[in-house]
Amino acid sequence: MQIRHLKVSNFRGIATLDWIPDSPFCCLIGAGDSGKSTLLDAAEAALSSRWFSFTESDFLGCDTSHSIVIEATVGELSKALKSDERLGLYIRGWTTSGDLRDEPEEDDESVLTVRLTVDATMEPAWELVCDRIEGSRVLSNRDRALFGLVRLAGDDARHLAWGQGSVLSRLTGDNKEAASRLAEAYRAARASANLGDIESLADTAEMAEQFAKGLGAYVEGAYEPGLELGRSGLSSGSIALHDSGVPLRLAGLGTRRLTTLAIQKSAIAEGAIVLIDEIEHGLEPHRIIGAIAQLKADQVKSLEARKPAGQILMTTHSDVALGEAGTDSLRVVQVSRPERRTAVTRPSAPETIRPLMRFTPRALFARRILVTEGNTELGLLLGLRENWPARRGNRPIEQLGAAIADGNGEQACSMALALAGLGYATAVYRDSDTALAPAVLTDLAAAGVPIFEYGGGLNTEQAIFSASTDPMVQELLTYAREVRGDDAVNNNLSIKISDVDIATIRGDFDVWEFFSAMDGVQLREAIAEVAARKKWFKDQRIARGLAPLVWRIATGNDASPLATALAQVEAWMYA
Repeated sequence: MQIRHLKVSNFRGIATLDWIPDSPFCCLIGAGDSGKSTLLDAAEAALSSRWFSFTESDFLGCDTSHSIVIEATVGELSKALKSDERLGLYIRGWTTSGDLRDEPEEDDESVLTVRLTVDATMEPAWELVCDRIEGSRVLSNRDRALFGLVRLAGDDARHLAWGQGSVLSRLTGDNKEAASRLAEAYRAARASANLGDIESLADTAEMAEQFAKGLGAYVEGAYEPGLELGRSGLSSGSIALHDSGVPLRLAGLGTRRLTTLAIQKSAIAEGAIVLIDEIEHGLEPHRIIGAIAQLKADQVKSLEARKPAGQILMTTHSDVALGEAGTDSLRVVQVSRPERRTAVTRPSAPETIRPLMRFTPRALFARRILVTEGNTELGLLLGLRENWPARRGNRPIEQLGAAIADGNGEQACSMALALAGLGYATAVYRDSDTALAPAVLTDLAAAGVPIFEYGGGLNTEQAIFSASTDPMVQELLTYAREVRGDDAVNNNLSIKISDVDIATIRGDFDVWEFFSAMDGVQLREAIAEVAARKKWFKDQRIARGLAPLVWRIATGNDASPLATALAQVEAWMYA
């Protein structure tokens, strides 16, 4: 099963949402309070088999005069859902262009639409809707169970025991013998607690172990059924999964979550809809990568075998998870304020976002993104931003949801345009040594993307050296020698400035003493040209170390092109 269309009205922080997922794997990201988790909650409320209790706080602005309405249209239907004996009479058509029609045509995909309505009485009502049929059909929890939705939100330990309603109970035997098998297990438990001898429980534990390992759960020994008595005495929940004699509920959070997800997913016969809120919770980076890779691989295997692939809707705040999910699965959730209209957007040109995913994926979790042209500018601003809070009410830019990203050189402008298309407030910080094409300038202006540059054809090195006093030029050269070596810097300079024998000059030489043939402006230009061509500072770490010097240069010459551009950047970051 896959959600083809999700509409939400007046639910928690979402006034309206109209979303077509259009992918079996969607990684939802966005700034805090954008509605990512609420979107998953809405899908779960509509399609889950369990009963949901609603309160006043579930209504937008706690206003119960406007009903909560959630509509989920589901495709990739199982045979059971499409049969006339079950829900087949309410089949609608989903076109290849993403339109829904009540009279399906030959090339349409068969879909069903579930509508959940909650009014001021707080009583939820689930129904199947199709406008060509008068009236609607009320859906029971058994009907909704056919949609195969699985939600992994937190630590749901009930699925690690054979209690009522747990997935392990279903895995033990989905037939008429299930009840007698469990009864046998309980009798055996009372007699000797030798639960491993009961074939049905042992087989289920072994299956659960394989499912869990597939998603990266740590298994110390082997999963087995074990007796775990509570204060209520012996009950169905007293038989739980153990790992070499230790109850699995005592394992680490990550292992419990992965095991729970694995056995829940495995219990869905035909393509589960899996909702995962913050997959990184409790997991180390390598297990995040492994879990996502396995989930995607399972979908690929299903498609290759021409079986239902199901769907995974995942939220994350982890750049590791985002990187593994990939650009094609990226979906950005944005909310307009104060209207609380929520939109989910995918990159129109994924290739323009890939460099950002590679170099600075964490920026995608911000609200506003400054795209820098390269490593020099990125490192410089990462260092300079440490000075801003002191004159901005002690607020760092991160508190305002702002981030600085690497634009990978010439791709900075196209990346900024793509980010603006996803709903981010975006700006560009770049050198001025290469003029932008008029068409690019037009596109950036139309998208509301400001450009911060020095003007006058200056690159960053020229802007820095031209604004420096004589002592600051010396400090810049001293720093260059510290990070690049005396010989390298001196040899670079000797090629440009040939009237001095650099070999006779020690590392602490005074440039004004030895280069008297040039005036101050010429000398600064010469050194800046060498610094740029030889890439003295084109390294994020080195440029960040340069930032304290640049801060002193800019604050000491606030009329310079350098100081002007940096002031514009700072003002935009705090806007």
